[in-house]
Amino acid sequence: MGVVRKLPEHVINQIKAGEVVERPASVVKELLENSLDAETQNVEIELIDGGRQLIRISDDGCGMSRDDAQLALERHATSKIGEFDDLLNLSTFGFRGEALPSIAAVSEFTLRTRRSEDSVGIQIHVNHGRMGESVIRGMPVGTEIEVRDLFATVPARRKFMRSTATEFGHIHELVQAMALAYFKVGFCLRHNGRDVFKVASSESPADRFKAMLGSEAAEYVPVNYEKGSFKLEGFLQKPDLARPVPRYFMTFVNGRLVKDRIIRNGVLSGYTGMSMKGIVPACVLFVSVDPNMLDVNAHPNKTEIRFTDPALVQDLVTIALQADLRRTTQNQMLSTLPTAETIVRVPVEARRGEWSPTELKPMERSVAFEQRSVTPPVQQIRQASSFVSPAPVPTSSSFSSSSSSPTAGALSSQSSYRPAETLFAGNPSDSTVSQSDVQSSQRHATSYGPLGHATYLGQFNNCYLLFESGEDLLVVDQHAFHERVLFEELALQIESDQGLARQSLLAPLTVPVPQAIAEVLREEEKSLLRLGFELEILPSGRSVALHSLPTQVETSKAAMLFDDVVSRLLAVKQFSAADAHPLLQRAQRLSQEWLDVGVRPANLSRREIFHLHIATVACHSAVRSGDPMNPELVRRLLLRGTEVDFFAHCPHGRPVWRRWSAKDVAEWFSRV
Repeated sequence: MGVVRKLPEHVINQIKAGEVVERPASVVKELLENSLDAETQNVEIELIDGGRQLIRISDDGCGMSRDDAQLALERHATSKIGEFDDLLNLSTFGFRGEALPSIAAVSEFTLRTRRSEDSVGIQIHVNHGRMGESVIRGMPVGTEIEVRDLFATVPARRKFMRSTATEFGHIHELVQAMALAYFKVGFCLRHNGRDVFKVASSESPADRFKAMLGSEAAEYVPVNYEKGSFKLEGFLQKPDLARPVPRYFMTFVNGRLVKDRIIRNGVLSGYTGMSMKGIVPACVLFVSVDPNMLDVNAHPNKTEIRFTDPALVQDLVTIALQADLRRTTQNQMLSTLPTAETIVRVPVEARRGEWSPTELKPMERSVAFEQRSVTPPVQQIRQASSFVSPAPVPTSSSFSSSSSSPTAGALSSQSSYRPAETLFAGNPSDSTVSQSDVQSSQRHATSYGPLGHATYLGQFNNCYLLFESGEDLLVVDQHAFHERVLFEELALQIESDQGLARQSLLAPLTVPVPQAIAEVLREEEKSLLRLGFELEILPSGRSVALHSLPTQVETSKAAMLFDDVVSRLLAVKQFSAADAHPLLQRAQRLSQEWLDVGVRPANLSRREIFHLHIATVACHSAVRSGDPMNPELVRRLLLRGTEVDFFAHCPHGRPVWRRWSAKDVAEWFSRV
């Protein structure tokens, strides 16, 4: 007798069921999708013991005839497709014809169904794969499927099921997701005789979202984007409320609930610059694409899909999210301020005038911050025909350090403003300044700028700027704010033909590099010039001479900044060499960090690469935490915010500001 033999049909069905039915939630998913395909208006899901003992799903859809009901329990019998080419234009959930026979093979299964044109319905019972007789039964129009004792005859599968709470949790999450997607359908989920989730049909996705999330819906912003056959709708969590583990991360493609890394990576990329690394925002997104761009036949459970052009889909998701997130986040910030109109009503003389540091009284001037130039708006930078050259810089013996002293100039007349109104009380030439004068200057420091007419209270810990706005307390991170303003200004500059404004060094800064890296720098010489670095590969091929730097950068930080820029270039080019150079190690870490958030270095556009670089330039050039700032410098920094379109987050995602209402502060002291 031969060793090879054909398995019995009921054994084949039980094995096949493992691909579709993994746990009670799998059963609910398949049956719920069948109800939605049947155009139901209301669906009820009843469970006992997390679905272990009972799963009953009832709908008021179109129902089935007697013959169709019997045939539906046969393997690969379906009404959804007829030819292989139909897979390219699917408009339904099911198409394999495997769900019902697979479920019936591992449970005590009962199907009841009736069409509107029939006077009575049909009931079919299947006992763990063994077909019973069909009987006539009176019932309303629709379909009811009852699944009892799931995996009772497959103990190996049953022992892998988790606790009742865990299994019910998976089902609850699934039903909520489907309810969000299909807002016109009423859903009811009942567990152990108690209604757990119930929602009536809604007029729009927004109505369903608010009905399900209640007050929590205010934490999300709507998104709506369309380009060609691609469409994205849904709700995104506000960046400042995102957490490492989101409560919701639901994505649908053509109405199908999926877990797709392409869409996930697009979401994470869309939040770049508005959330910190490691933060995953919550979202409920509905993506619609041409069915020809999609392959849903990738896995039996149909939660995994493939796109014919995944890079395009990821980019479109990112673009769609960034446009709405930036606009909504900025509008939200402005809406909390007393007069949002003042953001654009800054007098011309305040934007374009000149101001001399000598107008400040001695005790109001911050020497530490004056050594860091608060650079002018982009328009002024572009109008400037020349830049002041810094003092000579000694050559550096290390690629990552420099012994030169700071040479970024003080707040010169070319790069600063004249107050639109008298900022300080009394005679500016008077060297005697009273405490009341200081307080008066502080309380008028923000007559113009992003904070409107908010009252400047002072600086806390040489890091945070405090403002009183109506009945709110506003706290601004000075470094994050300045960094974002610089980034937006540099982003405009980088789009120009000249690139970033440069300052020439009287003595070049010599930096040793391996020959292999020097060759990469030679290839990227034009790109580096646009970033403000004019360099020369020395004849030895093992050193680079820097002849100019971006205007905003202190020469003392030139080597450190150049390190960061070169390591990003190496990461983007995915450069590898046997030499264990620190730059190569840093480039490998950067590359891995990008991959962790779904960014492939090879897919980065030139514009995205430049933005990564100027984010580094902005960070190194911005006022630091720990730098004292006097009221005039604060006012001028806020004026800079009127020149940019976005300043709610720094380029690395850190929030710029926080707001507390009078009620919040009162709660700190138990006054409410």
